[in-house]
Amino acid sequence: MKKTLIILPAIILVLGLTMGKIIDDKMKNILLQLQINEADANGLIWTNCANSNFFIPNPKTLKALAKGERASVVESVAKYVKEYSATPEFLNKYKELRETKKPEPPEKPKTIDQMKEEQRKTFQDAIKNTEETKQKMPADQQSMFDDAIKQYKDQLKEIDNPENPMFSKDMENMYQQVYEQQMTDYNNKLAQWEKDYPENNPRLLIKTWVTKFLDETKDVDFSAETALDQNNKELFVKQEYERKSYLWKLCYRTGKEATEAGRSFAQKWLSEL
Repeated sequence: MKKTLIILPAIILVLGLTMGKIIDDKMKNILLQLQINEADANGLIWTNCANSNFFIPNPKTLKALAKGERASVVESVAKYVKEYSATPEFLNKYKELRETKKPEPPEKPKTIDQMKEEQRKTFQDAIKNTEETKQKMPADQQSMFDDAIKQYKDQLKEIDNPENPMFSKDMENMYQQVYEQQMTDYNNKLAQWEKDYPENNPRLLIKTWVTKFLDETKDVDFSAETALDQNNKELFVKQEYERKSYLWKLCYRTGKEATEAGRSFAQKWLSEL
């Protein structure tokens, strides 16, 4: 098989080969030409899908494509990867991703008594540490610690002052209200998370990826003109095309046949998701 069979938008869309599954000679050649092993291909397909990216290694190998066989290669690769997306390996990666996206619940507010005890210990430790430090200093320098010790002791007394607003019932109620607002926000985020990442069902993730592929390749102008700039770099004559995505440009370079084969498969797959 020629070097140029390593293609295409479909590979970009769905390059993935499952470990433990026997791959045919065509797939082995694709991996060989892309200079990537099976395990790395698995990681790449997952990363692309999870992040809605379309990265492929060694894209320069796409410059010289063999016409005639492109569509069949696209279809076989796409079919293979569609099967991979239904494997336990893919599902396990999805479960891991899902957990990383799960929102964290807010911390419950402490009671006034708990806050008092925490503050009490803080000042008691401060007094103890300052007094120990004072005793280690020369006698003529020990008095410089007295003001700090007095301030700590005054603050310690204030903890049990019933007029202290920091430990009032109103303050406790305010903390509770803030917590309830945080819980409302958390529950909303949790509901959205369950919607965005259904349990044991990566279809929405795949659907987002396939949809992005179709959106970014719907208007590829295969008749677009290019020219070399002063640095001998090939650029599109139309500046708007230079602002197109990496995927759009790559589809342009791989050609209409390859792109249409990839889009045809993607549209059918999307209708099944």
